[in-house]
Amino acid sequence: MKKMILTSLLPVGIFIFLIFLSMPVLAGNGTISGQIVQVGNNRSIPAVSVTIEGTNIGTISDFYGHFFLADLRPGKYNLIFSHKDYQTEKRVDVEVVAGQETTLSVSLTPLEIGLNEKDIKNKLKNQGLSEGTVREEKAGVAKQRTPAAQEEPSTLKDSYTFDNYKNDNGIIARPHIDKIPPLPDYEFTPQPYDMFFRDYGTNGFVQTEDDRLSTFAVDVDDASYVLARRYLQEGYLPPTEAIRVEEFINHFDYGYKNPDGKKFRVFTEWAASPFSPRTTLLKIGIKGSEIFKKERRPLNLTLVVDVSGSMGYDNRMDLVRESLRLLVNQLDSRDMVGMVVYGSTAREVLEPVSAARRQLIFRAIERLSPGGSTYAEAGIRLGYKMADRQYVDGHNNCVILLSDGVANVGRTSPEDIMKRVKEYTKKGITLSAFGFGMGNYNDYLMEQLAQQGNGKYAYVNDRDEARIVFVKDFVGNFQILARDVKIQVTFDHRLVVAYRLLGYENREVPDHRFSDNRQDGGEIGAGHQVTAIYELVLADKRTRGIPGTIAIRWKDPDQTEVTELTRDIELSGKPQNFNQSRPEFRLAVTAAEFAELLKGSIYSEEVTFRNLYRLVQRLEEEMPGEQTRELAELIKLAGNLNEGFSRR
Repeated sequence: MKKMILTSLLPVGIFIFLIFLSMPVLAGNGTISGQIVQVGNNRSIPAVSVTIEGTNIGTISDFYGHFFLADLRPGKYNLIFSHKDYQTEKRVDVEVVAGQETTLSVSLTPLEIGLNEKDIKNKLKNQGLSEGTVREEKAGVAKQRTPAAQEEPSTLKDSYTFDNYKNDNGIIARPHIDKIPPLPDYEFTPQPYDMFFRDYGTNGFVQTEDDRLSTFAVDVDDASYVLARRYLQEGYLPPTEAIRVEEFINHFDYGYKNPDGKKFRVFTEWAASPFSPRTTLLKIGIKGSEIFKKERRPLNLTLVVDVSGSMGYDNRMDLVRESLRLLVNQLDSRDMVGMVVYGSTAREVLEPVSAARRQLIFRAIERLSPGGSTYAEAGIRLGYKMADRQYVDGHNNCVILLSDGVANVGRTSPEDIMKRVKEYTKKGITLSAFGFGMGNYNDYLMEQLAQQGNGKYAYVNDRDEARIVFVKDFVGNFQILARDVKIQVTFDHRLVVAYRLLGYENREVPDHRFSDNRQDGGEIGAGHQVTAIYELVLADKRTRGIPGTIAIRWKDPDQTEVTELTRDIELSGKPQNFNQSRPEFRLAVTAAEFAELLKGSIYSEEVTFRNLYRLVQRLEEEMPGEQTRELAELIKLAGNLNEGFSRR
């Protein structure tokens, strides 16, 4: 009888035990969210550091002062809110309940901004400084700082903060000011903050007698253009260091014909410059052979997704999820997909499975949730390990990083992060980086990771761009046609006195390394096109002849074979009038000069936004379409933001 009772109760006991075990899982972790505003006027404060005391878990408030800390275990936490212009605030014993969201409203007090003129005078007097002394010192310091401010504008403080000055005793004083500028209003579209770029400089003219070789690695990315477009459409001129001229040029389609059975086809054309009577513009185009979707190699994809707290801003995670769904829908049963995520730590969330199991992959995508710090190094390293496990010779083996580029735990520079994964890159596993977010975004890290990882770098700012990157350009972005592609142009010094390559400053290759198979180059996908523009000073514009040759060197996708192709720069007679050149040529030149003007290049001093707008208006009539319409809109926006067409 006892045996029968025990037997009948056993299933019930197991069921209750399983329910007990599942309760924490069902309940889940909790979340802390809220908004940070300024005391007195309730203006939202962006870029506030929100950290959990005693941990490396944290986030930064977005444009509207919102913050979000997800996936926190139940318990009580001490939160610290800090900003360089505000008094630090601490909230003690903030309780997190399983499965619930704790909402906070936080007000920060500005550092001395509330002092009126009388208070400042009294403060200065107490510190042994007169108002006149501070005025004189302020004027002197301002005069000395002007050149440095022009060289390094990123070091300047916000307009509503005070500069510090010290008296002979080292006491810090605040200078007298007549009026305190108001804080910016972040209720609409505030200027992006914490955007990280790297200025690679601007190529100058090279005398052909001194160096007749121009060597560079190809670049098919256009992230700089897409980022600049978003700046302009949101009402701001992009930072000059955000502009990479070659990425403006390579954003546009110039209608190059398919190579017809060959790997590459080379196109050249030239015309007199409309901006300088002394120079001629040479355009070199390279078109890679196209491959139909069904002819591509199988893909072994490892998705590395940033799920740190900053990915909760501005619907970044929603756009990441949609982008991944679009990508997965392009795959078929030949392909494999695995997924790694990283926040404060890195972990595998989907073992590599066939892309035919879409619902399983979609469920993993839907579960992505932001929270915690950003341990990018750990996420990329773990992603490479997964990619190595599912590596197959003859397939396209790719690590796909989706992130805002923020890295604040572990090694944070691209050089340090990539140092440990060079062997994977040599094996043929590429790393492509797709950037999301505006504000608290690291363009330099993302661009360099893709460059060192031999992959694609694209910036995805909305759903339309996601469709272009993951659907329209799917084959080209994920089907490698050639690796380590380098170009060397040799100019004839008898015809070309000097030359200048527009852009490609961070893609420069030493001339003697062109034939070195160990030298890194750029990658070209199926159907990709590469365009470069040179500004030339000719010995005599009436001289006919071949001004130089173009050599292209690349490895096949498996890196087992190296090929070199050489072509003369085939030009028909002397340079023609710019207005009589092909509209595609004028489009490329206009895009290049627009980038040079936004970059503040010394070679764009004779160019104006008004001139460029007139050029692109004519192009709209000759080749109407989305790309010319958009370029015209952006040039007009930039001209108006630069205080109107009258000045530039």
